[in-house]
Amino acid sequence: MTVYRVMSELSANKYLVAVSNVFIMALPLALISTFCELIAIFSEHYGYDSLTGTIRYVGESTGLMFPILINFYLVTYLSSVKRIPKGVSIASALTVYFVVSYQWGFLSQIMPLPNSFPLSLLTAYITCELISRLKKFRIFRGSDRDSVIDSSANMLLGAIVSIGALITFSQLIYFVVNSVSIPSSLFPSLDPTSFVDGLIYELLRGAFWSVGINGHNVLHMYKAELYDITMVNISAWHNFGADLNIISTNFYDFFTGIGGSGNLLSLVICMLLFAKSEGYKVLAKASLVLCLFNVNEPVLFGVPVIFNPIMIIPFLIAPAIGFVVAYGAMYWGIVPPLSEIQSWLMPPLLSGYVATGGAISGAILQAVIILIGVAIYYPFFKLMDKRNLGIGVSDVFSNRLFTSDEIEVKTRLTSFIPSLHQNLKAQKEIERLQAEGEFLLYFQPQVDVNTNKIISFETLIRYQNNDGKILPPTFLAAFNQLGLMPDLDYWVFDKALRAGERFAKVNENIRLSINISPDTVLSKNFVQTIKTHIEESSLSFSQIEIEITEELLVQNEADVAKVIDQLHELGIAVALDDFGTGYSSLAYLSRFDFDKVKIDRTLVLNLETQRGKDLFSLAVQLGKITNAEIVVEGVEHLKEVEFVQSVGVRYIQGFYYYRPMSQQDIFANDLLQDFVSNNDINNDLTIKKVTTTEV
Repeated sequence: MTVYRVMSELSANKYLVAVSNVFIMALPLALISTFCELIAIFSEHYGYDSLTGTIRYVGESTGLMFPILINFYLVTYLSSVKRIPKGVSIASALTVYFVVSYQWGFLSQIMPLPNSFPLSLLTAYITCELISRLKKFRIFRGSDRDSVIDSSANMLLGAIVSIGALITFSQLIYFVVNSVSIPSSLFPSLDPTSFVDGLIYELLRGAFWSVGINGHNVLHMYKAELYDITMVNISAWHNFGADLNIISTNFYDFFTGIGGSGNLLSLVICMLLFAKSEGYKVLAKASLVLCLFNVNEPVLFGVPVIFNPIMIIPFLIAPAIGFVVAYGAMYWGIVPPLSEIQSWLMPPLLSGYVATGGAISGAILQAVIILIGVAIYYPFFKLMDKRNLGIGVSDVFSNRLFTSDEIEVKTRLTSFIPSLHQNLKAQKEIERLQAEGEFLLYFQPQVDVNTNKIISFETLIRYQNNDGKILPPTFLAAFNQLGLMPDLDYWVFDKALRAGERFAKVNENIRLSINISPDTVLSKNFVQTIKTHIEESSLSFSQIEIEITEELLVQNEADVAKVIDQLHELGIAVALDDFGTGYSSLAYLSRFDFDKVKIDRTLVLNLETQRGKDLFSLAVQLGKITNAEIVVEGVEHLKEVEFVQSVGVRYIQGFYYYRPMSQQDIFANDLLQDFVSNNDINNDLTIKKVTTTEV
């Protein structure tokens, strides 16, 4: 189970997921390049030399743009995750990528453009990481109060330092590498006609492809030597009747590259036959024709196989097994060795038949290898298919599967083609909202029923369309689908602090309660980020309260407990929202130290019945055991207020007192004058805790 757990964690790693996503986003460029190459080959065959040259140039130049686009997309993603300026990050990463490629001689021979996938990814990651670390220093970060010119200067300085540091480091590494003499004897020498060396070559070729490096180009000396040996051997066979070598230049094309590297035609057939996801079926149908000509880029980047810890395994095993089966069949005389050199574009079955001199056994051998490949790919593709349906890899093997409306809504950020439809739909929804209106904050007071004074404002995000209509946050699912909840949460947090500063000018006792989503709370540097935001404002930590839900507590208890402790150390209060609606309320009340427990409106709705009243009273008693403040949400009627008071609850949030309102409404209604002081609240809470302890 450890292996599967590791596979699951790797396949869900946000950085590996990001790499897979950017390959998919750049897939159209790879398809254009591939189709151009395919058209060029056919036009060359029919003698259209001028057209061939033009199309081939377009295809090659388009292909060279692929790693550049990968760098651009990855930096765009990382800059959002790390909350660093996109423009500076993109410009810096591309500059570093180009310069380092020049330093190391990684420029294409066709035109002076960098052509290294690993370097493209590496420069994107390192540049964003360095800029992110530099941003912690005031000189590189600036502040919201800086002018546009000052902010631009700060960002430019960070970019210059990042570019200079990385280029200098690269030059030092280059100098060290070139100053060290490595004996050629340390590099393995592969015999092109050897079974063992041939198998090693195939595994190395697949390993390079699995991380985005063209294995054919890296090992071209081996393939070139094999081509020369094959030509001599076939000539000797024709002229002198010499024995044909089993391993020839087409041996890899026709038995370990059926459908392209990795015998990916087997994977395409596997998707056609067994995929439950509609997206994979569409991908398989679109890729089938290309795979029949041994062009595999759509599958390689679309599933994806590259940088995918699940699919790399069969990608290496399937061609290796094909190599062994084909070699054995020819060694034992079941299939004759290849006696002709054919184009690698020749479709499977036909290529096996023609290259073996018209032996039907050659086509049958290819069919057998394809079927074996389907069997090898099947269990791994099944994991991919289940992941896309929302089931984790480790869950498949442990059978600990469960369903929940919340979990179905909270779709994972995956790297696979079938999720793109949902992602694109969510992206269009967000773009529509931005074009047709704006996001803004509303505030709903929490009231002390004994004094009718306000103790806190809960911050709520709303949407106002161009017609002025205020809409509830139904759009949160779209942000969640795209993994943008941290961005939205931090935007809300920052805007809430700005509003709080304006409120504090009227009443310094202002308190704000801000909802934070689970993804944000568990994100890296969450506490440090909000600490920085508050320190840059004029508010104190004690004026801020963070609301979390039981959904968060289910995900990772240890990490959540650590975050809560860190918030308390700063003086930030923590509230448990929607108490009574979650998974195991009592258990979590006993494990975490909450400053406030908010009883959900669903319990208020059942107060018409005696059972509902009993359940509500029980929920209140459970909350009181923790010595936390109890706030009841969704109170709309006087009889509800009276019952809530009767069971000893002092704080209410609901339409009976106030609806959510804008900043302008708060000032217009002079609500800030009704704010109770923090000392009064703390004194009341202290008395309550002492009384409870004495009892």
